[in-house]
Amino acid sequence: MNKKEQKELLKAFKVYAEKVLASKKESKKFLIKTGIHTEKGKLTKPYAS
Repeated sequence: MNKKEQKELLKAFKVYAEKVLASKKESKKFLIKTGIHTEKGKLTKPYAS
């Protein structure tokens, strides 16, 4: 990956992060999609202590 590609990827990541952090609903969708939370809002087994 060259510098230009890195900058483009970082820019895309920042845009996505802003979207996820924009609302509680978007944040919850992200946590469920990545497998950190269940639909009910509880931590999944790998993240529960």
